[in-house]
Amino acid sequence: MSSAEVAARVVKVLEREEYKVLNALGELLRNHESVTAEQIAAKVHMHIDKVNFSLSKLNQLDLVVKNMRGYSLIMAGLDALALKMLVNQDIIIGMGNAIGMGKESDVFEVFTPEQKSLVIKFFRIGRISFRDVARKRSFEQLHHWLLVNIDAAKREFNALKKLHKIGVKVPQPYALAKHAIVMEKIAGVRLIQCDSLEDPKRILETILANVKLARKAGLISADLSEYNVLYDGNDAWIIDWPQSVGVNHPNADTLLKRDLQNLLKFFKRKYGLQYQINDAIQYVIN
Repeated sequence: MSSAEVAARVVKVLEREEYKVLNALGELLRNHESVTAEQIAAKVHMHIDKVNFSLSKLNQLDLVVKNMRGYSLIMAGLDALALKMLVNQDIIIGMGNAIGMGKESDVFEVFTPEQKSLVIKFFRIGRISFRDVARKRSFEQLHHWLLVNIDAAKREFNALKKLHKIGVKVPQPYALAKHAIVMEKIAGVRLIQCDSLEDPKRILETILANVKLARKAGLISADLSEYNVLYDGNDAWIIDWPQSVGVNHPNADTLLKRDLQNLLKFFKRKYGLQYQINDAIQYVIN
């Protein structure tokens, strides 16, 4: 069972005081690797005995870990905190099945109070490093990767808001909570998983048009490939923007060229399309 699935179950049984303590750990995360019960009590204005009781419960639920310097938030705790924040904001009321478990993210179906189906993406950058850290018990490194995931989620959320607003084919973002983004559910599969395309040339040109539009808005994916494009049977959607850079980035031109080369190589290899890289670059930048 993934940490997100564990968190979804735990959220239902979290008491108000336990959530307050968990939320305090989340707020203190930016500046503290470990937090003492006294620090939490001062922040949330709660009696130290109640804080200690809540920390003990959170520890038993595997949402935090105790170490020599106090308590540290771990990934399951961050998942639970993000879910609870979204529930409290009436963004979602429940989480469904896993849609995809990737190298750097886990995606699940979620439901709004109006029973609309959306998805939630939990960032898992450094997942392999987490496993190594768990063996070595380096809480400093755990702390580092939690912050990396929070920052990556914020970067992608802001990119999606900007791109969706101007009409780039990206999932519409709805909410951000720590390292998790709630967004539109696209009923499609990654290009790499498509057995065939009815009109490969049209799909390639559609993707290039969206790359061009994104660049006009000041953003380059910097991670574009057949793995980060969804095909819904008619349209292509560009997903996964946490590594996006601005057009003024010192390596922007190199990253754009790499993105386009990835696409052209895929379409040439699988569909025999001949498209010159220089033509693609000129189209996108002009």
